[in-house]
Amino acid sequence: MHQVAEQKTRPVSKLHDIYRGTIFQAVILGFISFTQPGIWSALNNLGAGGQAEPYVVNAANVITYVIMTFGAPFSSVVSNIIGVKWVIAFGTLGYAPYSASLYCNSAFGTQWFLIFGSVTCGLSAKATVAVGYPEPARRVSIWLALNKLGSIIASAIQLALNKDGSETGSISTKTYLVLIAIQCLGLPLALLLAPPDKLVRTDGKTPTFSRHGRSWRAQTKEFFRILRRKEMLLLIPAFITSEWGQTYQGNYLAAYFSVRARALIGFLVAVVGALVNLLVGSWLDTRWAKRSTQARWTWCLTLALFTAMWIWYLVVQIRWAKEEPSIDWDDANFGVGAALYILLRLAFEIILVWLYWAVAAFDADADAISVTVGILRGGVSLGMALSYGVGASRAASLLTNLVIALTVFFVSAPFTTWAAWLVPERLIGEDDDGEVIDGVVVETRAAEEANAGSDAEVEKLGVQPKGEAVV
Repeated sequence: MHQVAEQKTRPVSKLHDIYRGTIFQAVILGFISFTQPGIWSALNNLGAGGQAEPYVVNAANVITYVIMTFGAPFSSVVSNIIGVKWVIAFGTLGYAPYSASLYCNSAFGTQWFLIFGSVTCGLSAKATVAVGYPEPARRVSIWLALNKLGSIIASAIQLALNKDGSETGSISTKTYLVLIAIQCLGLPLALLLAPPDKLVRTDGKTPTFSRHGRSWRAQTKEFFRILRRKEMLLLIPAFITSEWGQTYQGNYLAAYFSVRARALIGFLVAVVGALVNLLVGSWLDTRWAKRSTQARWTWCLTLALFTAMWIWYLVVQIRWAKEEPSIDWDDANFGVGAALYILLRLAFEIILVWLYWAVAAFDADADAISVTVGILRGGVSLGMALSYGVGASRAASLLTNLVIALTVFFVSAPFTTWAAWLVPERLIGEDDDGEVIDGVVVETRAAEEANAGSDAEVEKLGVQPKGEAVV
């Protein structure tokens, strides 16, 4: 992922080493994710952002995701130029206005603010550089676990404040005020992040990213080089379709379930989702299995889960389209309805974790990971923008939304399967114990660029010959 050099002057304070340590910094990053997309996800778990009807919120979400489609890849380019810390700090500024706009729309019917909040959320949403911050063995599990902690706490608050809402409709407006207060903690936490080149690994060494301070031209060239890679082209359909069905699920909750039933389902999704993220992240982070084995088995099991859930959803949706039930948490239909929602959301969680891991498994270089995750987020955002566009139309029934969601998923499945079989057994320069050998990654990447006729550019980027430290 990066070249490692011994520091000429090591800090004398143990506390300083802990603060600069990759584990502590991954925890800080996780808490930022907790206060920002974690809270945002909790609202989405309610369906329609907690509103009575999904159509206006879905239309606003189209704006958010269109901006994210272009903003996510752009932020990955910018992070390699101005630094990860400041991109993440900027990314904490837009979530609170979005939650505030939901509050104003619910309390006062202020729709222009909802559009403004959607824009700020789109500009800020989900920093694309998070996967590269921790060490490879902890890359997935720490960050995602703390992200889900935000959803659990927020969902518990939502459930407590809406426990008496036995009818369909919107959640209590007090819910939004509490969640906005939590989201305001994001910026102070972001300022605690250390620059990546000042991190201290568990072996006492300081990782130095080989491409820090690249020019716009060089970074743009790198972006298109990665975008043209075979595995990226194969994974793009999965990026676009991986979360498409969540729009249908939001409309499904708002149409059939009472306020408190939605809050309870949102809480259950957050708790079970956190456990699944930990289990899947730990499995993908483990060093005893080959990466190729992890990629294939995880994808095949995920595909089987999706297939079973789409079939079950079709059967139930066709029946409920005729009956049009209004379901509270003590009704007979609640168990089936909640199980359907939770299990399919878990499938979405698993595939997203797998995709984050897979793009990182193809490249050990931190700057390349930043770009690939940016492309992933851009693809996911494009799919969500299209799906929310369908979900915002009153003419599109729930069954129509469901059929479109499952169709696009199965169209992408063959390409994702091909990509899963391309995941290498080990990262470039990684030994049998999962350790990246110092200098190998940087030299290998430099050789690739040199073979492509970019020797001068490699020299400009500061890639060092073997045995020389990047300082």
